[in-house]
Amino acid sequence: MPDPDRLPPTRAVLLDLRRELDQAVQGHAILERKRETLLRELWDLFGEVKHTEREVRERFARAYKVQREARLVMGIDAMRFAGLATAAKTEYSAEVRNVMGVSLPLVTMQIEPLPFPYSPAGISAVFDELRTRWIEVGRILGSWTEISGSVWRVAAELEQTQRRVNALENLLIPKYQSAIQRIQVILDEQERESFMRTKRVKEKREP
Repeated sequence: MPDPDRLPPTRAVLLDLRRELDQAVQGHAILERKRETLLRELWDLFGEVKHTEREVRERFARAYKVQREARLVMGIDAMRFAGLATAAKTEYSAEVRNVMGVSLPLVTMQIEPLPFPYSPAGISAVFDELRTRWIEVGRILGSWTEISGSVWRVAAELEQTQRRVNALENLLIPKYQSAIQRIQVILDEQERESFMRTKRVKEKREP
């Protein structure tokens, strides 16, 4: 619809404006519910982020600690040689879940350690622990990827939804209300003038 302030003051336009206003109010209510749902989802995700971030830091710290121990026990060359062996089999899948029209990732990651060929030629059992620690890091990073992607998508959709709510609340709905009031005043005035003209004509015709 064109700018409501420039529409002609007719009853047809008034009816159209009232219908548009009703739709805008209903749309505002729907967007408000969406905004509240996204806010709750984002709040829950922030809680998961805090927990997962702490877990990521702890697992990295354990892995680096064991890595330093392995370097002291085995030496750099032996560690590089041991690192050539395949440590684990990794499988992952990515699906989505829907929250108020927002597709959020669901990442499933499976990391299964493979048998490691120990050797008396400098390969220490500490390297097996090191491999286990880094596998733990890989598993938590799957969760971290899922949560981080969800936070980004929900935050982006929430920002867009908030802009739409503000546009309806502060611009479109007040414009419709103002235009409806303007046209209603003009039509009421025209109706009064028409009534007065009819009354004067009637008075002149009376004997």
